[in-house]
Amino acid sequence: MDTTNRFLTVRLGFLWRFSGVGPGCLLGLLSTVVLGASGAVDRLGVGPSLLIVAAVVPVVALPAPVSFWVRADSDGLTLSRALLRRRYHWHDITGLDMAFGEDPDSDAPRLTMRLRLTTTPAAGRGPLVGVLGLAPGHQLRGTEPRRLADLFTLLAAHGVPLAERDFADRVLAAHGLPPLAPGPDPTDGR
Repeated sequence: MDTTNRFLTVRLGFLWRFSGVGPGCLLGLLSTVVLGASGAVDRLGVGPSLLIVAAVVPVVALPAPVSFWVRADSDGLTLSRALLRRRYHWHDITGLDMAFGEDPDSDAPRLTMRLRLTTTPAAGRGPLVGVLGLAPGHQLRGTEPRRLADLFTLLAAHGVPLAERDFADRVLAAHGLPPLAPGPDPTDGR
C-alpha cells in the first residue's frame, strides 16, 4: 500500500488555554458603552442588548486558544492553531525543546514545548507546540493524554530529537508504549 500521500493528525486539544477571555470581556464592556451611548438600548430593549453584549465575549474568546493540531506527512509537519497554519519541512526541524517552568499567573508547574528549527537562533524561541500543566516537582500527573504520547512517537519516527527523552519515555510508559529508540543528544549543539 502506498503511504506517500498519507498523513497523521494529532489534535493537541488538551493544551487549550483561552487567552482571548480578557480581550473578549473588554470588548463586551466597550459594546455596553457603545450601545448605551448610541441609544440602541432604547430602540432594541434591554434583553436584546444584553444578548448582544453576552455574544461578544465568546466570539472573541473562543477563536484564541493556544492549542494546535499537528499534521504530519512524508514532507513535513503542519501546525494549525485556530485558522493559522504553518508548514515546516522535516529537514528544517532539528528538535523539540521542552522547558519546565511555572505558570506566571498561578505558579503551577508546566511544560512548554517548542519546535527547534534550523532558522531558530541558539537563544531564540521556535514555534510553540503547546503548554501542559504538570504535578508539583514537574512530575507526571498520571493522566497525561494519549495524544502527547502520539506526538512524541510521531516526532521520534521522523528522527526529530526530543530534549527531555526521559520525560517522553515516562509518558509513553504510562500508556503502555515502548520507550523511544536511542538517538542523538539534542543538546549537542545540533
